[in-house]
Formats: sequence, C-alpha cells, structure tokens
Amino acid sequence: MSLYAIAKREVDALSTPTEQPPPEPAGGGPIATAVLEPTPPARPAGAVPVGTTGVGQALSSIGTYIPTEVMATYLAILAAIPSDRGHSFQWLIFWVFLIFTPIVVWLGVAVARQTQGIAVRPAQQWPWWSMIAATVAFAAFVVVLPGSVTRDISWYESWMGTVAIILSAFVLGIGDQLFGSRRS
Repeated sequence: MSLYAIAKREVDALSTPTEQPPPEPAGGGPIATAVLEPTPPARPAGAVPVGTTGVGQALSSIGTYIPTEVMATYLAILAAIPSDRGHSFQWLIFWVFLIFTPIVVWLGVAVARQTQGIAVRPAQQWPWWSMIAATVAFAAFVVVLPGSVTRDISWYESWMGTVAIILSAFVLGIGDQLFGSRRS
C-alpha cells in the first residue's frame, strides 16, 4: 500500500464516526435494500488466482502494511550494492530502513492531516498501530527476500522465512481488527 493510502486511511478514520447507526428513512420504518455485487471475471480452467496459496495471501497481506515507497527504495538500494562486498552494507541498510519505516509512516500521516486542515496530534494519539504494523511487515518482507541478510545468521533456514510471513500476516490481521486506524 502506498504511503498516501496509509495516510488517507488514518485521516479518513478521524473524519468519519466509528459507530453510527444507519439513518432512519422518512417513513420511520426500516427499508430493505438489495446490494448488487459485480460478477467476478471467469478464470481459465485449472488457473490458480494469484495470492490464493497460503504464502501468497500472507505475502500480499504483509504488503498492505508497508509503504510501497519504503519497499521500492529498499530494493533499489540493495540492487545498487555490489554483491562481492559481503552483507555488512545490506545489514546497515536493513537497520536504517527498519528504524525509518515508522517515521516515514508518521510523516505521511502528519502531512496528510495538515493538508486536510487537521492538527498534528500529540504523541499519545499518533498512528501507533500503522507505524508498528509497517515495521513488523517490513521485517517479515526482508526475511523472505532472495539473498536476504538473514542468510548470514547461522541457524536460519529458508522455511523460517515462510513461517515468519504466515505468522506476521496472522498477527497483523488480528492486530488490525483490534487496533486498526479507526481505533488509533
């Protein structure tokens, strides 16, 4: 998800009430309405939709928490680092991005609030959930990257990356229900 989308979600959460009943119709009684949903496009026989496997869905879920600007910049910098230099620079870049991910989220939300004429909140009302979720998701994303810095850890095995993605998607999904932007 882009930084703009994360910030917009936070700003929208401020401007929309969280628990209001639907408006009563003029006649005073409830009205039944039908909601028509579009029919999904047909898939070729035997085709598996993208993101329908457990890991694919988990990875897709993780991607919704990390600003795409952070992921794209991280990957571009990793691509620029010569592979014959060892992983010390990759570890440095990992830690820098891990530290700056929540700051980038906060800055995006603060700018979005200011452009909407909403005052920047004091620290106890910051978008803590979005900041924490982005940081956890970024760390899980890095773990599963091919040639990740986690390969330097002696006890690390590739299956652990899959487990990290699935567990973090689960934890972030539950956390989003409990602490999502409407509750931050």
